[in-house]
Amino acid sequence: GLNFGGIVKWAVGIFVLLILAIIFSASPFFTVEQGEAGVVLRFGKYIETTEPGPRWHLPWPIESREVVNVDQVRTVEIGYRNNVKSKVLKESLMLTDDENIIDLQFAVQYILKDPKEFLFVNRAPEDTVLQVAETAMREIVGKNKMDFVLYEGRADIAARAKLLMQQILDRYKTGISI
Repeated sequence: GLNFGGIVKWAVGIFVLLILAIIFSASPFFTVEQGEAGVVLRFGKYIETTEPGPRWHLPWPIESREVVNVDQVRTVEIGYRNNVKSKVLKESLMLTDDENIIDLQFAVQYILKDPKEFLFVNRAPEDTVLQVAETAMREIVGKNKMDFVLYEGRADIAARAKLLMQQILDRYKTGISI
């Protein structure tokens, strides 16, 4: 007698082991390019942030990884989208200290300073930047006269807005640098 059931069990066992070997050997290798950071997670929990270069982590069910570009300058537009002519009035209309309404469009550029905070502390950090920028600008514009905002105070307002935005973003732990 030939034991056909034993041969099938043995073949299925070898097949499963072969599939597991392929999965475990292929998934753990990744490369972090210059200007990027790799974030390694073990069972979904943050373990480490890696530097550029070839990297290895435990296979997928145990560890996973995210690679984020930390050198890329990202931009968020407040008061418009893609073109100054496509206004978003609910963002751009602001009230000055002397009770004049001004239409103000501006862009904020930022980079990532902490990939861990950027990925895991806030749900939508890009939206947070937009809301923080609008809030900071409204606060500063609301404390100044229209002529100052529109003419001689533009550089001063930009510097104060940048400082206020950074303070708020740091308080929220967004991992973003304005």
